Amino acid sequence: MKFSADLDEMDLALVTALQTAPRASWALVGRALGISPVTAARRWERLAEARLAWVTAYGGGFIARHHVEAFVEVDCVPSRLSSVVAGLVEQPQVASVEHTSGQQDLLLTVLVSDLAALSRLLTDVIGRLDGVLATRSQIVTELLTEGSRWDLRALDRDQRQVMLDGRDDPAVQEPDPTPAPEDIPLMLALGHDGRLGYQELAQRTGMSESTARRRTSRLLRTGVLVPRCEIAHSRSNYPVFVTYRMNVPSAALAKVGSALSGVPAVRMCASISSAHNLVVNGWVRSVPDSRRLEEYLVERFPEITMVDRSLTLANFKRMGWILDDEGRAVRPVPIDLWRAPATV
Repeated sequence: MKFSADLDEMDLALVTALQTAPRASWALVGRALGISPVTAARRWERLAEARLAWVTAYGGGFIARHHVEAFVEVDCVPSRLSSVVAGLVEQPQVASVEHTSGQQDLLLTVLVSDLAALSRLLTDVIGRLDGVLATRSQIVTELLTEGSRWDLRALDRDQRQVMLDGRDDPAVQEPDPTPAPEDIPLMLALGHDGRLGYQELAQRTGMSESTARRRTSRLLRTGVLVPRCEIAHSRSNYPVFVTYRMNVPSAALAKVGSALSGVPAVRMCASISSAHNLVVNGWVRSVPDSRRLEEYLVERFPEITMVDRSLTLANFKRMGWILDDEGRAVRPVPIDLWRAPATV
């Protein structure tokens, strides 16, 4: 197992700082880490050029309220898996692609406009890829926590507090915040680079700088847009992904799901419409740790009935970014759930 050969402790702290506040100024990051803003920026530039860390952005809570998120299991002819993956990663509705152990070959995270679009994606796009044998979809009914709220835990309490206190544009509540059509180009541009400045956003979208600033600030404040700092998992201290599928009595689902979301190793937790009603993803240090995490969850939450578990063998795409064999960023294919699935 390959660990953090190219990242030192300061690099890990820098990534954690940006996981806490992905669009924070270098002045704030430097203050939290005890380094100069210039040093913070240079370290980030080195990580980004080495494709070891990057910042992206994607839609927030409005997706669950107005659109569809699903986990799709795909069975493949083994010899055709690579070509199937090559087709899947180019699809803007397919946010993530993982090769997994267990009953399915591939596990996809999919975001689409509605149930009919999911049907078209499964039949007209995924189902037509040479080598696909079968698909099974599980609709997310509530996303309880996800990767933007997880971090490497490389900051101490005081450093984290500096980052939290210095964040701009604290979240505000709107009755039902959603993106306007004019916001979508901004969201796609920030999917390419979640730290783009307002001048560059204006150039990319044809807006004035003041309009780009105002619209982006509103998207961030209301949670319509979620920025997220990612790391090449093979270079982190948590290179192993494990996914658990479990059943929880309906009356206890909200309580257990909320508590699971607070477990440090849990990166994603969602209730789903399936034979099992809860799916949990964790990032851990080793394969044996995946078993230890399971034992901890079952002991702490006796309401859980574990149905299945799988490990990620390879992560080909993560939330709109194509990755190489070591989990380094290759290039973005920003999530675009507004685009109709294209027939292959």
